[in-house]
Amino acid sequence: MTVAVVHNQSDEGRSALVAGVREARTRATDLVVVHALSGSPDPGAQAQEVAAVQVAVRAVAPDARVEAAQPDPDSTSTLLALIDKVDAELVVIGSRHRSAVGKFLMGQTVQRLLLEIPVEILLVKSR
Repeated sequence: MTVAVVHNQSDEGRSALVAGVREARTRATDLVVVHALSGSPDPGAQAQEVAAVQVAVRAVAPDARVEAAQPDPDSTSTLLALIDKVDAELVVIGSRHRSAVGKFLMGQTVQRLLLEIPVEILLVKSR
């Protein structure tokens, strides 16, 4: 079993990664960072994106494994498939403070992840 962190290059993503490191240590388990690529068909751009994600993750969690994949058919489905693939016991997702309207219009990706992930979820607010 592993702790999986849904990654993106943002304050929310970094907060989730820090919380994921803490949870993996507490649970004495592996940390896997899952990332849906931007969808560029250019293999060179894909390789650059994966390298950038790995550098960002290594800065916070040197021992974490990174799993990245092209959106198929969309980034949420890709993240769900990656979470299933790594056999996660906990999924950590970053979020930010939202106004009442923002809560109503919560990002479709986060909302779908919250509804469809079949294991424990830790939602972390960025500062």
